[in-house]
Amino acid sequence: MNKLTKNTLLFIVLNFQVFILSAQIFTEIAKQPQGLVNASAVWISKDSKLDLVHSGEAILNTMQAKTIYYKQTGADQFSPINSGLPAFSRGDMDVADFNKDGLQDIVLSGLATGNKTIAGIYIQQGNNVFTHLPSTLPGLLDGSVEFGDFDNDGDLDVLSSGSDYNKILVTKIFENRDGKLSEIPYKLPGVQYGCARWTDANHDKMLDILVSGLSASGPITRIYVYQNNDYKLLPQMFPGLKHSDAAWFDHNLDGKMEFIISGETSSGMPFTKIYRAMKDLQYEELPEYGMRQLMNTSIDISDFDADGDPDIVICGESLERPYTYVYENKKDVGFKDLMAGLPGVSNGTVRWGDYDGDGDYDLFVTGIDVCFNLIGNIYRNNINPERPQEDEMDIFIESPIVDYSRGPYYYFVFSSCFCDLENTGIKSYNMLISNIHQQKKDFDLTYKFNEILLEKYPGWNWSDRGHRTSNAFTSVKDADEGRTQVIGGYNNDNFKIHYINW
Repeated sequence: MNKLTKNTLLFIVLNFQVFILSAQIFTEIAKQPQGLVNASAVWISKDSKLDLVHSGEAILNTMQAKTIYYKQTGADQFSPINSGLPAFSRGDMDVADFNKDGLQDIVLSGLATGNKTIAGIYIQQGNNVFTHLPSTLPGLLDGSVEFGDFDNDGDLDVLSSGSDYNKILVTKIFENRDGKLSEIPYKLPGVQYGCARWTDANHDKMLDILVSGLSASGPITRIYVYQNNDYKLLPQMFPGLKHSDAAWFDHNLDGKMEFIISGETSSGMPFTKIYRAMKDLQYEELPEYGMRQLMNTSIDISDFDADGDPDIVICGESLERPYTYVYENKKDVGFKDLMAGLPGVSNGTVRWGDYDGDGDYDLFVTGIDVCFNLIGNIYRNNINPERPQEDEMDIFIESPIVDYSRGPYYYFVFSSCFCDLENTGIKSYNMLISNIHQQKKDFDLTYKFNEILLEKYPGWNWSDRGHRTSNAFTSVKDADEGRTQVIGGYNNDNFKIHYINW
């Protein structure tokens, strides 16, 4: 055997071994849902478990729309049941508790049986059946639909995009007013073959919008920021895309929301990029990290490996074939292709969800593969991270939302950063901690901590409560001991301690 052949064989063996090791992370369960194309899917919580709702076409371009509710009936077992949800394809779904009854509801939009557009909110009942809530939502296809509290008034609104039956392109916001949705006439560009995605990009507690897709003027990607009761176009330009999807996430845990976007350029080329948030709502394009350029995409974000940072799953097609990739977040190094061995699909969707409740995120993949087979596969994540046992004495309350009837509870709030906190021009390790308070209302101490911190240190980057932590104790003495331990730990690591007292 010559040297070239030996090297080639070694390369194949090593890569095969890596493939096998990576593929073992995800195990395909035995009985699978039906594969659908032009698909959408959501995991929905029911009785402390996740069920799967899956819609799309059983045969490509036949308009044989289906929506199937798969109830979790045992370990790695899902069974289809009647749910009252309408059949549709070429659309989107989202889940949230719209009517605040403790059960998750579904908003959907797309193309229904009989070549008619459909949209609506479907309220979950206690018997796995959904009832339609009359609303003014327009039936849109080839777009997106999302719940979100855009006006920060405590109830859920709806963001919807796509093409109506008359081929009019729209992106619309519907405000929830006492359970009824009313359109707010903001001037947002309508798009088809794309999406509109909400996030609080500038941390003013109001939701901003990324819009991508085919507009009346061609493919676009735009960001609109909520200001003075209106949406203002961010001046920065991004590559216009169609057949696209996007997702917001804080990839480097710095408190700023970045986004990944993927789709087809105006010249017909696949495109996938991550844009990192800088100061003053400016974004910079990150290196590709070996990510394959894709179009006709679906993207979802979660911490699949339970290591504290968000990871990516994406499906779509390149110029030669469809792919499905899981990219592991390696923090400052970038993203690593996990080589997960998943079937490549396009015109489908990928969705993370911890259906077995073991602390890691499992995965649903659906769409059409390179051989025109329809794929509908649930994969169990085998990482199974260790989780701490609950303290029998119940001194420390991990959840930030507590039952105050058991109180009182005492808190201190703390956070840390490697940053130039005092604008000296040199970054260093800093820890910030409050004095002890009794909390009267969820998150009120965290909000007060943020207010004082931002006033005292204007250079501090805004973070959500995942980076500013409140610990609850049942006595002042326990809280003081806990606070002393936290300060001591940071002192041992040579952090500079800053006291945020009030």
